[in-house]
Amino acid sequence: MKHLLLILSLFCLNLSGQVTVTQSDMPTPGDTIRYSVAANAITIQPGSAGENQTWDFTNLTSSSQYIDEFVPISQTPITYLFVFGLFGNASSDMGRLDNSAFQLPDIQGISISDVYNFYKVNSSTFSQKGFGASISGFPVPIPYSNPDVLFPLPMTSSSVNSSVYSYEISIPSLGYYGREATRGNEVDGFGLLKTPFGEFQTLRLRSVLVSNDTIAIDTLGIGFDVPAQTEVRYKWVAPNYGWPLLEITATELFGAEIITRVVYRDKPPVIEPNSIEVLNESSVLLYPNPASEIIIINAHLTKSSNITYQLYDAMGKKVFELKREKAAAGENIEFIPLSGLNLSNGVYFLQIAPENQSSIYKSVVIDNQK
Repeated sequence: MKHLLLILSLFCLNLSGQVTVTQSDMPTPGDTIRYSVAANAITIQPGSAGENQTWDFTNLTSSSQYIDEFVPISQTPITYLFVFGLFGNASSDMGRLDNSAFQLPDIQGISISDVYNFYKVNSSTFSQKGFGASISGFPVPIPYSNPDVLFPLPMTSSSVNSSVYSYEISIPSLGYYGREATRGNEVDGFGLLKTPFGEFQTLRLRSVLVSNDTIAIDTLGIGFDVPAQTEVRYKWVAPNYGWPLLEITATELFGAEIITRVVYRDKPPVIEPNSIEVLNESSVLLYPNPASEIIIINAHLTKSSNITYQLYDAMGKKVFELKREKAAAGENIEFIPLSGLNLSNGVYFLQIAPENQSSIYKSVVIDNQK
């Protein structure tokens, strides 16, 4: 009878959808993972927390794709090997080339590319130990003061943890950038996830990152503290799929979560002959953010195209439009002067619409500092 009760208990536990994600489910060097960036991210919501949820995202459509590739430290630039591969608190197990989303603000006159994130995995955490970036052509390693815990392990329906870290970058004659951050992780639900990639029993990890940044630009003789920023990420993970099957990123403003980015595991697209994507989300940067006097748009086009920029307020009202005919391939810099628009403080959304391609959306905060 006891054996029967045990079997029934295990059967009921399985039906409830609860799963466990362990160290063996996390990425290892050599793994490659394809993601789609969802179109119209600002219209997507993460759904409810709680037990036995069904999160249905089968209607997601892709605006672009990228591949996460995890590599041994030895396959990253040699400068990083000394910091992240051999010595000290920053030693890591693997790196990941991450040009899908820059980790540094764009500073006028400084180009940033080839961002590598560095990770360490053990039985209790999957953590980021720092990153490296090619800054104006020079690879610069940036170790964290403490690990940034991305996933507590083993991860179950009751997992909770937090971490605190900081880093700083000083570039002689150019400037300084520093960040202090706190991350809190909590599994806030479990259940069935449905996406265009398939159906999976998952845990949903809600991750809240609060960061305080300091920026100084020597060439301009200015320095300032950026107001505290709160980023919320919802990550759906499953056994054998430790890296998220779906990730929704939001910026918390005035107590509300504004969705800024949605990515999900996907299959390779069917490419039409002679079809070339003009622009993707990772090749568009907005700065400064928050903005008070001007918004600068840096868009890198793969080929010449007509392109339209439209700025909307939080209620969906268009407040600015700029059209460029036959914008050249390569880097395109556009400006939105704010002084004449008389905009209220708050969140706005920029729609970037290349010809014959899905639009890209970026959020920006207007702070008139009155």
